[in-house]
Amino acid sequence: MADEFDALVTRLLGVSDISYVPPPFAAEVAEAVLGPSGMERTPHRRLLERMNGGYFYGRALHIFGACVRPDWHSLAAWNGPSLWRDAYGKMAEGLVFFAEDAFGDQYAYTGHGGEVVAFEAELGRASMAAPHFRAWLEAILDAPEAVLPVDVVQREAQDGRRFAPGFQLFAYPPLCTREAHEEGVTIGHVDAIEAMRFRGSLAQQLSQMPQGSRVKIEIPED
Repeated sequence: MADEFDALVTRLLGVSDISYVPPPFAAEVAEAVLGPSGMERTPHRRLLERMNGGYFYGRALHIFGACVRPDWHSLAAWNGPSLWRDAYGKMAEGLVFFAEDAFGDQYAYTGHGGEVVAFEAELGRASMAAPHFRAWLEAILDAPEAVLPVDVVQREAQDGRRFAPGFQLFAYPPLCTREAHEEGVTIGHVDAIEAMRFRGSLAQQLSQMPQGSRVKIEIPED
């Protein structure tokens, strides 16, 4: 089993963005966020020991690392209560976020074990993604286009608009709106923390409105 998991890690390395070099692995951060190394999340820790997170598939996927800084890559900082998740209120409670796609949709462990959920950033809604980290990694590697915005990231890069580490793609109008599907969207590159705080505020507002309601979205200039 260990050899099979090492093969998965090797495959992931093959689609990594070598231009981004993550900070060194910090065991104390891994233990604080993921728990002791003997727990169910051990494969995740082994991955971070070999490659401390990074960007993959042209930056369509970002796996956070066991480090203290920068905030947008640190498992500890990213899961802190006041960086961005407080913008979601109770929607983010009980989740341990460990990866994201280019549009800020998150992957997280539930508080009940090693199950992995996908967290829709614009709606603050979690759904089952995989029974454990290894199954999640296998799904990502076997069919990345099915779960990641690989095509959008590739188009951005072809147009000379490759977004920087610490940023996310930001769609306006939001992808969850009818207008986005009927009229298309404009894609910007926004600081990841600012983008998540905006989406958290949007998710909270939408959760309190009947389906089909019209909403006015205002983006702060600063």
